[in-house]
Amino acid sequence: MYQLQTNIQEILNNDPIQNMAVIGFFGNYKLDNFYQKDKSFLLLGSSDYTWAYCSVQNKEDLETLIENMDYETSYFANVEDWMLPILTKEKRIEWRLTTERLYIPEGKEVEPSEIECKHIDKALAGFIYSNSAYKDFTSVEYICDRLIKDISAGYFVDGELVGWALTHDDSSIGFLNIIQQYRGQGIGENILRYLTTERIKTNRPAFVNIESQNIQTKKMLAKIGYEFDRKVSWVKLV
Repeated sequence: MYQLQTNIQEILNNDPIQNMAVIGFFGNYKLDNFYQKDKSFLLLGSSDYTWAYCSVQNKEDLETLIENMDYETSYFANVEDWMLPILTKEKRIEWRLTTERLYIPEGKEVEPSEIECKHIDKALAGFIYSNSAYKDFTSVEYICDRLIKDISAGYFVDGELVGWALTHDDSSIGFLNIIQQYRGQGIGENILRYLTTERIKTNRPAFVNIESQNIQTKKMLAKIGYEFDRKVSWVKLV
């Protein structure tokens, strides 16, 4: 685990919901550089790319931060819609992945999984990648890194992995996938329950990022106890 400088961490902790992804990322990866304007930050760190994580209070602060940063990286995370016109004043968007962030409010009880889940070995990273619907946004190396660094949950039948979820670089729960012939049996919900309770045990926020059109999974997450926080994007500029 990495730790941010005390003065930065204290400011981020003042709004733990807004900054849960920022705090999560820099618990997993070191801070390479940062830009500060009062209580607003662009924090740079490297996982699959060098990401600039946005923790920004207002438009004026973001304009100052972008000017000072001078697009040191083209990749931005934790981007809210109001930030996009400022980020794209001198650039255009090459790609954008937009999701809804859902989280478990502090103190909410989550029922445990009804199936046995196991941590997934890094040797299965290639298999997980080959079954991913998001190959343009991930890689075998990234998945392997996440399996090594954080919690994961695999459901096995006769020694074969048939359902799984793990975490992203910002510590959000994701990558949920069930092999086609095993869908409709409640495996996905139970895998998410397992990872959610495991995350809560460590006193870290349990949250997910999900595409708005994924209605079925959003209903499942609501059943577990997840609530909507905000819409956020990952953006690459050119």
